[in-house]
Amino acid sequence: MTMINREELIELFKKAQFSENYSQGQITVDSPSLVQYLKLAFEQTEITGWQRVSMSEIIINQTYKFYYNGTQSSAFGHIFKTVDQLCAHSYFRAKKNKKFFIINLRYDYKDNLKPQVIQCYEELLGFIETLKKAAIFVDSSNSKMLFLNGDKLEFEPMYSKLELDNLNLDLLNKIISFIQENTHETQKLAILSKAIINLCKNEPFDNRFRFFLTHLKEVFETLDHDFAVFSSNFSYEKLRNEIENAKLEEQVKIHKVITDIQNQILGIPVATVIVATQFKTKKSVENDYFYQFAVNTGITIGVFIFTLFIGYLIYNQIQSLTGIKKEIKRKDKFFKRESSIVYEKIQTTTGKKPFQDLFNRLKFQNIILWTIAIISVIACIATIIIYANITVNPYID
Repeated sequence: MTMINREELIELFKKAQFSENYSQGQITVDSPSLVQYLKLAFEQTEITGWQRVSMSEIIINQTYKFYYNGTQSSAFGHIFKTVDQLCAHSYFRAKKNKKFFIINLRYDYKDNLKPQVIQCYEELLGFIETLKKAAIFVDSSNSKMLFLNGDKLEFEPMYSKLELDNLNLDLLNKIISFIQENTHETQKLAILSKAIINLCKNEPFDNRFRFFLTHLKEVFETLDHDFAVFSSNFSYEKLRNEIENAKLEEQVKIHKVITDIQNQILGIPVATVIVATQFKTKKSVENDYFYQFAVNTGITIGVFIFTLFIGYLIYNQIQSLTGIKKEIKRKDKFFKRESSIVYEKIQTTTGKKPFQDLFNRLKFQNIILWTIAIISVIACIATIIIYANITVNPYID
């Protein structure tokens, strides 16, 4: 005997029209495949729950009434009549890893197009997973949570379609993002646990979760305020020490950029003096133009090579400073993101951004390097001009 499969039965559910209490319905058979599916559903009433009203032959383009007694086979997954029935299920109200179909929505868990209420349902499931992280214990059978923070509170996700329809997704996502972003997730979860206890401890057990969902704004404000207090009281010195250590590390790098080429920089005035004293005039060589030309040309070439060498070194050091600046900016953004409250407190206390001294030092060092580069070019040009004016080319009559 051919057994009806899940896809075939779901196709029937999507085509059928049900009565208000879902105990009976009717379906118009508009395709040969649907004829076959309906025959199988009626033949296997004990597992499909579909029972025919009349024994007339099933043919295409005809409408047939039937009784529905509830699908029995686990192979079809869970068939819910309404969203409320889905929410009432001890498994599905906190997890969604099993097959399910909702009759009044004609929605299957595999469908890509999700009704708004299903989107809210899935967002809520993600939020419940965050709540579980804040709980000290979670019962896997019904997702009942135990929160402990001074007081203790039992908390179970009990809700209905009404709560899904009125769910504030913006606040829900703000709380999730606040918990997950950056660092101190453990501390944030502890604050969330305390907020849940204080908010819901006077509510009846069955109403706690519903009450919690209607007061998400207060929960977020408590999270934001209490974490700000935590950051200010416990993170100020730690973050400040980390910033000072980072500043010291970058200061060493900046200092090294100059010290790496200081010997070459000191060589510039020495080379200038040598050039000024070593150029040969016609008189000093007693009109020996070949000797004068050879000496002066050698000096000029040496100056030109020295200038290129200095230019290459300066270029490398400027690139090093650029890399250091990027690293300082990255650290500045990291510390500001780590705890914006503490960062702003440091800025207010000192009257400037934590890394402002380093940015000023970088700017000054760049000015020095560019000044050295300009001086080197001017010295090279001056050497060429002097060379051109005092040197006689012996090869030109």
